Amino acid sequence: MVDVIDLIATFASFYGIYAILAISLNLEYGYAGQPNFGQVLFYGVGAFVAAIVAANLLPYFARLPIGDICNTGAYEVRFSIGSNDPGIALSAWIVGLILAMIAGGIIGLFLSYPAIRVKEEWYLSMILLVAGEAFVVIVENTQQIGCGIFGLDGIQNPFYWIYQSYSTSQFASTQLGLDLPGVVYAIIIMAFAGACYLVSQKLANSPYGRLLKSIRDDKVAAESLGKDVAKVRRQIMIIGSVMAGLAGGLYVYYIGVAVPDDYVPAVTFSLWVMMILGGYANNRGVLVGAFVLTLLERGAVLVGLIIEPIFPSFNATVIVYLEYVLEAVILILLLMFRPKGLVPETRIQTKAYDLFDFGKKETSKPINLQEATLPPGRAGLSGQESSQDSSTADEKEGTAPPNG
Repeated sequence: MVDVIDLIATFASFYGIYAILAISLNLEYGYAGQPNFGQVLFYGVGAFVAAIVAANLLPYFARLPIGDICNTGAYEVRFSIGSNDPGIALSAWIVGLILAMIAGGIIGLFLSYPAIRVKEEWYLSMILLVAGEAFVVIVENTQQIGCGIFGLDGIQNPFYWIYQSYSTSQFASTQLGLDLPGVVYAIIIMAFAGACYLVSQKLANSPYGRLLKSIRDDKVAAESLGKDVAKVRRQIMIIGSVMAGLAGGLYVYYIGVAVPDDYVPAVTFSLWVMMILGGYANNRGVLVGAFVLTLLERGAVLVGLIIEPIFPSFNATVIVYLEYVLEAVILILLLMFRPKGLVPETRIQTKAYDLFDFGKKETSKPINLQEATLPPGRAGLSGQESSQDSSTADEKEGTAPPNG
């Protein structure tokens, strides 16, 4: 039973993080039509910013010397502080997430300027793809940024102190080895994913959402109507990058280490498959796509863990590569037979949608054109009364004495 709960918590953690990333990509491309092949860049920036903040703030808040954050002694200090001091652990976590979101937004704004004004938005996607690869290379070869190729570890779960607090209590005897901090953190991740979903839904089902779609479908027409297309594209780029930075911060606190190899272009490819599978410009569909791809990924890892003890000579990483092949097959089949995804795009349901009852075949009450054209206070009169009144008015007009 405990293993099942831990398995569900692990799946929920990865699903929540992927859902945030897929929603951010859907805002940028699904609604605004702005392709982004470097989404993993903002994901990685958020992760490393959160890790570096934690590595510096944990000893600082504990009034200990920071020193070299990459050596083993610093790792032990971070682990000890994060495990035993709830106030410091949560404070560093909150500050790390905020700075991760800010860093993601700033990088998104900075990288949007070189290519946002060009006529073809695919130039922006190429710049972001190259920037994502450059980020990995720079971090791997720069010890001062993220401790080089081995990464920055010792980023403790901010709720690990729960386990430490109850490990010697009577409650611990009922845990049966349950990873309680992991379960709590999974719930927190899902809460953040739900918040991102609600924000995305609010943006999509609003006049701003209609503006995004108008730019996506015909930006020349949007510009002719006085819309600042470049400004809107920068705005949605910042929003998507902030969400990706948040996902990176949540992820690094979940796995406990920031490693450059976790932020390769294959992650962006998986996000595109999630969006296309679920249905672009549909947040509910994106959640479905993220669920299916997360199930596929976690299933591949689980199968590898099961097969490896049975066949010691078998390399479990082969299954991970087969997962990428399966994602490519899914993408090809979708483009061939269901290009709109499992949950196709729907109308934007703003107040105007409810006012005019779009999508209903029959209205609840037929419209009386005669009543609709009468002035206020006269709409309740019948046709006979109306004709009598009009004839009376004609008679009065005809019998009126001439001027002068």
